[in-house]
Amino acid sequence: MLSKRDFVLRLVSLACLAQPSLQQACASSYSTGSVVSTGPSSTSTSPSTRTTPYRTSTTFLTGEAISTHTQLPYTTLECGHADCGSGTIFPDITTVNNSMPWHYSRSTHFGETPAGACGFGLYGMCTTANVSGIDLGADCALFCTMYPDMCADPANSTLRGNFAAPNGDYYTQFWPMLPSLSVGEEQDNYLSCGECFELVRTYDNGSLYAPNEAGYAPPIILEIVDSCPCEANPKWCCGPSVDQCQEVDAFTYGCPLPSGSIHLDLSDVAMTRAQAGVLVEGVIPTQYKRVPCPKAGNVYVWLRGGAGPYWIQITAVNSAGLGSIVGFEIRPDGQSEWLALIQEDDYPAGHPQERYGAWTLPPIASYISLPLGIRLTSAKGEQIVNERVVTSWTAPASAIPGYYSSLFPITYTRLRRYSNLY
Repeated sequence: MLSKRDFVLRLVSLACLAQPSLQQACASSYSTGSVVSTGPSSTSTSPSTRTTPYRTSTTFLTGEAISTHTQLPYTTLECGHADCGSGTIFPDITTVNNSMPWHYSRSTHFGETPAGACGFGLYGMCTTANVSGIDLGADCALFCTMYPDMCADPANSTLRGNFAAPNGDYYTQFWPMLPSLSVGEEQDNYLSCGECFELVRTYDNGSLYAPNEAGYAPPIILEIVDSCPCEANPKWCCGPSVDQCQEVDAFTYGCPLPSGSIHLDLSDVAMTRAQAGVLVEGVIPTQYKRVPCPKAGNVYVWLRGGAGPYWIQITAVNSAGLGSIVGFEIRPDGQSEWLALIQEDDYPAGHPQERYGAWTLPPIASYISLPLGIRLTSAKGEQIVNERVVTSWTAPASAIPGYYSSLFPITYTRLRRYSNLY
């Protein structure tokens, strides 16, 4: 897995928003309880693939009818490989439950990095749990001290530190229910950042380890924080025509992947946990399924250093349930209307799988006055609203020093008003 950027983004502000269905102050933390789940398939027969049909609602659309929002074709001239295209096989998902279908796959691992394509930074990477052979460093220790709810696992499962990068055509997708980009431009309009998956290691034939067998590890929960783009990672993330099948020729479902399955590149923490606490193999056979995100605490927004009246870059993290955010709006002081932000378009032409997950101002934006309100929208169409999230462009003295840059540390702001909760 290659990082989207070769530099580390600096963050200046971290604020929290009340999580779905919580009637409590933002500074408090909570546990969602155990993850109730049907178990993975115990046979070596590939499960059927079930998907949710495209929505016919135009809830998120403005102007053109949904039928006009079609995926543009990609060519090998645009990205060097036809599979650089995105969003052509994954429908928009607006409901996730604990009975989603299991899929057979295989997983590799790519280390530990705060520079994933979603723009989550240390979030998702850090955990207070001890994982054999892995040192996440002083930055994570400080982060977890300041924001313990973002490092705490849900009851009866592991999540924090278990991040993943799916193949790029899953990371960035086209959803008819969402507004498209400009006509003639790439119309991938959804990023899977923040989604959660349950994953378990299997035997080579896809059958499961019994709890009392050597090598058994309980299922882990993963969070999407990065992309495994085809162009940069043809070995694993371009599909069966390019896969290194000789490395997984013993896996019944390793190559080609079963229809509807994706490749998941794991953090070292996740890969170690999947191998019963000892990182030995570089690629393992797995079963996985989409699950509701059991995230403790509330939603946070991260404002990058250098933000000001004419430029901002911001990310929302730690959203429970569906996990992903499809709409990020701001309302500057004195304005009556909400302004929809756009996701960064700083990626090579024809490489939508390398889109960066942060949100920024659209070209039509004018001077941004503080305080700044924020409204977040989930794929289900529900919202979190707070009218006074950013009150200063300058980090206060209480900010954590030395996080990425001593000039742009993180600060924490408690949100005091919320409505339309998920």
